[in-house]
Amino acid sequence: MDQPGASSREADKVTQLEARTRAYGSRKRIYLECTVSTQEGRTWQEYQHGTRSQIVLPCPHCEHWVLPEREQLVGWKDAESQTAARDAGVFTCPECAAAWSEQERITANAQSQLVHAGQQVDEHGTLTGDPKRTETLGFRWSAIHNLFLTAGDIAADEWRASRSAEEENAEREMRQFVWCLPVLPSRWAETALQAEEITRRLGRWPRGVLPSETTQLTAAIDLGKHLCHWVVVAWQPQATGHIVDYGRIEVASNDLGVEKALTVALREFAEMCVSGWRLAVDDADPTSLGETIIPGVVLIDAGYMIDVVYGFCHTVQGFYPSVGRGASQQRQQWYNRPTSTGSIVKHIGEGFHVNWIRATHQYLFEINADHWKTWVHQRLTTPLNEPGAMTLFQAPPHEHLSLGKHLTAERQTEEFVNGKGVVTRWERTRRNNHWLDALYNACTAGHYAGARLLGDQCAPIKRTRTLKQIAEEKQETRHWFDDQRWNEMMNRTLRR
Repeated sequence: MDQPGASSREADKVTQLEARTRAYGSRKRIYLECTVSTQEGRTWQEYQHGTRSQIVLPCPHCEHWVLPEREQLVGWKDAESQTAARDAGVFTCPECAAAWSEQERITANAQSQLVHAGQQVDEHGTLTGDPKRTETLGFRWSAIHNLFLTAGDIAADEWRASRSAEEENAEREMRQFVWCLPVLPSRWAETALQAEEITRRLGRWPRGVLPSETTQLTAAIDLGKHLCHWVVVAWQPQATGHIVDYGRIEVASNDLGVEKALTVALREFAEMCVSGWRLAVDDADPTSLGETIIPGVVLIDAGYMIDVVYGFCHTVQGFYPSVGRGASQQRQQWYNRPTSTGSIVKHIGEGFHVNWIRATHQYLFEINADHWKTWVHQRLTTPLNEPGAMTLFQAPPHEHLSLGKHLTAERQTEEFVNGKGVVTRWERTRRNNHWLDALYNACTAGHYAGARLLGDQCAPIKRTRTLKQIAEEKQETRHWFDDQRWNEMMNRTLRR
């Protein structure tokens, strides 16, 4: 109901319902009611972001206004039978722990009050405090409010569920249909990173300016039929990353065809990289700029239009194709870490290795996508004053919101699988995750270039070369762009 069908081009049913009331503006009223299933469900999310109201009851013993929950239903756990659990089950006050009789429970419900988040009920029953400013009124009705069933009836159900052969199914039934709580999945979320949190991780440098202590500069791009998403990361000591720049490049597939349009978009990205980014001379004064630095390693995600990517990387120095492996990838190809280097495997890094592709005479980065997505989220949750923290260039938070949504479009979970134990994987919660793919590629490139979290264990760090240094090193006629190979590739593309 709250998600579109797999083959549907329309929005989900609830969004369609909302659209049909748009003409009424602030006068519209939409009522949603359901038994909650998961924490990501539409109704539960509306409740969490709305008033989050509670129906509180006056305790007949201590006179506090309380809301007895599942933990306050007692007496049934040690019962020898379901009948004994029914006889012993009783609700207690969360404040004074006194047991409520059924008549006291009925009377308390008759005197209940609706309390919004930010409000309290004092000892005189007076409502105080300011409710949360929101257009959504949301409240949760639980077993304590259901007067069709006695506390004994609910206790008997709890006893039965706890001893069921299908314990997980019984637990889901109790949470969903009795206590109105989201079902806790058989997996445990490892990251709870929110897009809004990312937008506040700002460094002191404006867009396009590198920190003065930059030791490496890497970049990556994720390809698509209509849009390419790219990101550039400056690395300071102890893998302290700073997102210097990021953006989108439109792909004119409808006008030029996919292959040629992607090639043109990649050329635009490469020219941007060749132009480089300026280094700050004094971090206290971001307007004082020094030399221009170009990325030392640039990765292009070859999961889409692999022939175009391989052909383009032949024409530009420092650009390499990459492929992500892992449980979360679309083809679900697991990453297999090699144990040694040889004629094919030329480099083994942390969660990635570099292969020599004989057929195309070029290097390919094979990356453990699950590992590096985890690494990215760890950098984005590291306190800003600690080594290994990742920051964004200075901009109003709303300008980084789209990036934040991409970076949180997947969630790491641990799930227990029979026969395999605990399996870690990344699950996509939103469709657009392109900047996440680009960023984990740029971070992999950073590790390859020398960025390390622990300074005493790092490989020797080579400073990213400047344009002048590259020109001095390359005495032959080949420049960043190999024009001959570029023209050959374009001719092949045009003949298709």
